[in-house]
Amino acid sequence: MNKVVVAEYITEIVDNGAESLIRDYAIMMDRSKIEPIVIVHRYHPESANEKLLRENNVKIIALYPHWNLPVRIIKKMTEKWYIPFKLNRIIKKEKIQVVHAHMRVLKYLTRVSKDVRLLYTCHNIAENFVGISEPREHQAAKLLIENNNLQMIALHDEMRKDINKIFSINSTVVVRNGVCFSRFQNVNQTKEQIREKIGVPKNKFVIGHVGKFFAQKNHEYLIDVFSEVIKKREDAFLLLVGAGELLEKITDKIKRLELENNVLILSHRSDIPELLKAMDVFLFPSLFEGLPVSLIEAQAVGLRCVCSDTINPEAFASENTIALSIKSSPSEWANVILDDSIKGKAVVGLDEYNMETEIKKLERLYLNGV
Repeated sequence: MNKVVVAEYITEIVDNGAESLIRDYAIMMDRSKIEPIVIVHRYHPESANEKLLRENNVKIIALYPHWNLPVRIIKKMTEKWYIPFKLNRIIKKEKIQVVHAHMRVLKYLTRVSKDVRLLYTCHNIAENFVGISEPREHQAAKLLIENNNLQMIALHDEMRKDINKIFSINSTVVVRNGVCFSRFQNVNQTKEQIREKIGVPKNKFVIGHVGKFFAQKNHEYLIDVFSEVIKKREDAFLLLVGAGELLEKITDKIKRLELENNVLILSHRSDIPELLKAMDVFLFPSLFEGLPVSLIEAQAVGLRCVCSDTINPEAFASENTIALSIKSSPSEWANVILDDSIKGKAVVGLDEYNMETEIKKLERLYLNGV
């Protein structure tokens, strides 16, 4: 049987949740049946996810192989016609049969041949990334659903209902953000060994966060919460893992509050299971989320998690995951972080997020459609 060539298409492979999922999809899918390719707008050679894809012999193709100021200016001026043109050339050259799109790229797919099967995963709340606030994406999605049988994919059942309502369809399917449990539950180093390796001082109470430095992740509030924690517990230490456009701003705030000796920031990491094991509590006060991979990973490690109640309850797989309002004071959050007698409620079992199960769902979509 000839392999089905599947392209995972996203603007860039950096070290965020959606990109980590794409990495796992490409690496873990059945290579005897599927040939994965990752299409991006530009390369990120510093990205741990991009390095892992290359190490696992996954082809990455950039629409803009070189990225400098002149290219950025040209991209801004010509992307409406250039990106669809270049995509179609790549699809034809690589004999791609399935394109699985992620994030805000649907507007570039409206000229793709109807012979190519199209799928789209909504990685955030439906209204924010497919609907009103993204008119070009919304319009493109409608066009592709009507003319190309675009298969919409949701991360949980509530999102499935939202997408169906937005587009007046009933065909959206659910594929959860899976986690490769063996990576997170079989870390062979001790907490102390990992902390020594990354430079966390001994005998610290480590609060951690994994997520891009974007407004969505609410780092400013996170720092305010940690500032309250350290007033109540002097041995508190904050470990932030991620990169992004707000990194400098958050670093400045840490210095302004004189917390720099109690905070460690790490970027572009491929050792997330080990970094999670180094933590005592996982803090996640996002303004909104689709279904956060990092929160599932933290629960897979067995961490106590304190997160915002904006997150869909289907992400709560442990009674040690407690949801709080981001309208509550940082001091209230600090009290919950420090009181491990406070429990939450598990809504689903952790096994609902087994990557091996979820990737089989995707493979069926790639090979046979719904």
